[in-house]
Amino acid sequence: MKKEVLLLLHPDFEEIEAITPIDLLRRAGVIVHTASTSNELEVQSKGGILIKADSLLSEHEHSLYDALVIPGGPGIFQIRNHSMVQKKIQEFHSSKKCIACICAAPLLLLDQGLSEAFTMTCHPSVQREFPSLHSEATVCDQHIITSKGAGTAVSFALAIIEYLLDKDTAQTIADAICM
Repeated sequence: MKKEVLLLLHPDFEEIEAITPIDLLRRAGVIVHTASTSNELEVQSKGGILIKADSLLSEHEHSLYDALVIPGGPGIFQIRNHSMVQKKIQEFHSSKKCIACICAAPLLLLDQGLSEAFTMTCHPSVQREFPSLHSEATVCDQHIITSKGAGTAVSFALAIIEYLLDKDTAQTIADAICM
């Protein structure tokens, strides 16, 4: 059975942090569902690019996935109190399913109290909010994957592939993109 991922698109998301995981996960055979956190399917990125999500997050209240992926960008600050986003994080965590956050998105994990139990990393612009962080570009701690930012989007996506599938598949994808 193929693995399935829910990737959230929020207004002002960082393009590379969303598109890179979508692309590499799909190359690995993972089914990626994109969901807008707003009431519109079209979501404008930080750089002004309009991306059409597959669906609205509100349509995924009872959906089951193998991983939740959240790109960063300045829009993270607007969704920190988004009840459906909080609910999804709690749901995935309680099921010990993969939650992958990059850039400022680990703030959503901090808000749920998860930074105390898991080693994480994040973008330097938000690190002051965390009591402690790991210095690596991408950190995997059990079912939690975090990464620093746009420049680490490939290693972030490969870590998700390795978690969901296996190291060989992640290496095959890395080789295919000349990583």
